[in-house]
This record gives sequence, structure tokens and C-alpha cells, in this order.
Amino acid sequence: MIIYTDLHNRTKNYTLTDKMIQEVENQCDVEITTVINPDAEIYWGDKITHHHLSVMPKLKWIHLSKTGVGNTVNFPDSIVVTNTPDSSDGVAEYAVTGVLYLLRGLDRMTCNRLEFDKNINYIKPFNQVSCLIVGFGRIGKEVCRLLKALGMNVNVLDRHTHITELPELPYDFIINTLPLSSETLNYFTAETFGKMHKSSYIVNIGRGETMNEDDLFNVLHEKQIRGAFLDVVHNEPVKRSNRLLNLDNVFVSPNIANALNNMLNTQVQVFIKQLIKYKQ
Repeated sequence: MIIYTDLHNRTKNYTLTDKMIQEVENQCDVEITTVINPDAEIYWGDKITHHHLSVMPKLKWIHLSKTGVGNTVNFPDSIVVTNTPDSSDGVAEYAVTGVLYLLRGLDRMTCNRLEFDKNINYIKPFNQVSCLIVGFGRIGKEVCRLLKALGMNVNVLDRHTHITELPELPYDFIINTLPLSSETLNYFTAETFGKMHKSSYIVNIGRGETMNEDDLFNVLHEKQIRGAFLDVVHNEPVKRSNRLLNLDNVFVSPNIANALNNMLNTQVQVFIKQLIKYKQ
């Protein structure tokens, strides 16, 4: 049984070591390759494309190393698709980190107290903070739990109600946890941003392509909303030429929301358990 994986030549948190690959091969009696093989029966990774499906016609199982996939691939009904929800345990915590970072004005921190004082009117106690979570899957539910534990007022929007159906968005924070699909591509547009208050922030720990980046840049550049905390953008890894990096009201991180100290080993152990079940 041949398994193709694209979890190689990555950063430390995403690169399978030779020892990990050997552990899976020995324990499950399989062959793992990092070179596309037309005889591969299993795909393991997070960068699958239509090209992979066309050059590996014998695929029967796709195992995603995260909770979702960062493109709009439509998987054939004949292929079993699973994911690794445990590998994204840190994402919800990172979203809360973003909320607190913006709420306390750390994005505008200065050692000049008089200069910082202009931000004080935007700093609210937790029980006066209102949040809207867009996308209510596993991560969205955990974000909700954490924010409510802090005493914040939280509303949620699941996949059955589109944000454009809401007449206004009177929230301090809008937190996007949406996966990428044909339905969520450019989900957030100028129409959405236009319904937000001037004091509102947007936090994106979903997928970069769920937001129209030109519209997002314009609304931030014109200060129509107060700011953004973005772990994802279009065309990752983020390019130095990305206009968002030139704005003073945007925090951008390089898609590290799910980075935890034992994340990769968690992925391996989940895959081994799933592989044993698959072989049975």
C-alpha cells in the first residue's frame, strides 16, 4: 500500500521527520513517498489540488492533516475524506489572543502615555464586549466557549445564514472561522464591511480567500473600521508586496494559529489510528 504525503520541506511544525515516516511504515506495513506516485492509494497532507487527483487515479482515501483544506477542490464521492481536528486545538485560543490584543490596544502600544491615552475610549471591560463568530464548526464553537468564559457577549452565525442577510453588524469583533469552499470564497466583501461600525475589528483565523482582499484593504485604509487581526491572507506565504502590510491598523501573522508544541506528533498518531481502521 503506497501513501503519498506533502508534509515535507516545511517549517518545523509541519515537516514529517524520517523517524516519523518510518514509525508509520513499520507499525502499519505501508510505503510512504514524498514524490507523487500514480499508484498511491492514500493522500496525507493539506495541499491537495485537482492536479493530485488527476495524476493519482487510484486514490481511495484523503486524510487532511488539519481540519480543512485551503482551496476549493471538490472531492469525488468515491474517495473517503477525513481530517485531523485535534491538530487545530490552538486555533481558537489564537483567535481569543487576537481579540484581547486588539481590545487592550496593544496594536497601538506606545511608551508615550499621553499618546496612548487617545485609545482608552475603545478599551472596554469584557462584559461590555460584543462578538460575532462567523462559522460554527469545531473551532467556532471553541472560540465561543472561551469568549463566553471571559464574560463577553457572543453571537454566532452558522452556514445556514449568510452574513449579508443581517441588516447591520453592531459588534466590537467579528471573528471569521470559515473554511474555504465555493460557497465561502469572497464571503466577506465591501457590503459586509460597510455594515460594521467604525470602532469594529475583524479577526480572521479561517481562510484568507474567504475575504475579498481588495475590499478589506480599502475599508482599513479609509479607516472605515478600526482594525484587523489576520492569520491568513491570499497567496500565502505572505508576500512583502502585500498591501495590507503597509497599513498601521492591521496585524498579520504567517498562518501559525494552530502552532502548538506537540502538534505534529498529534497529527501522526491520529493518522496511524485512522490508517489501522482503513486497513481493517
